Order: sequence, then C-alpha cells, then structure tokens
Amino acid sequence: MIRKIKVTDYPRLIEIWESAVLSTHDFLKEEDFLYYKEQLPVYFQYVALFGFEQEGILIGFMRIAEGNLEMLFITNNY
Repeated sequence: MIRKIKVTDYPRLIEIWESAVLSTHDFLKEEDFLYYKEQLPVYFQYVALFGFEQEGILIGFMRIAEGNLEMLFITNNY
C-alpha cells in the first residue's frame, strides 16, 4: 500500500534511507553520509513524501514533484 508519510514515520524513513544508501552509495564519504543523515528530519518537513507499506511495515519511500519521481529509497532487505 502506498500512503502519505507522517512525522511519526521519520525515524523509520531514516532507517530505510541509511540501509539503502549504505548498500548503493559507496562513493559517499562518511562525513557526508553523517551530515545528510542529520539533515533528513529537517528536509522531510519541506517535501511531500509517500511510503510503501507491506504487511504493515514501511519498506520504502519516495518523493514525487511536478509529476516526476525525485527520490526513491527501499530498505535493502527487499
């Protein structure tokens, strides 16, 4: 199920983001990774996000802007 993200989802979004980034962004320096991770809760407040839930568990999230998929993160368990 796809649904709008709520503020209470932010901790789970950060877990998903971290899982996806550590699996795919090997070019990212550790200090940059930590910087972005710290900024995520602030960033999330300013964008419309949607999450994908499977069996009641949030496993991914995305941002759509002006009809374009701007961001997609899926936990590496899937």
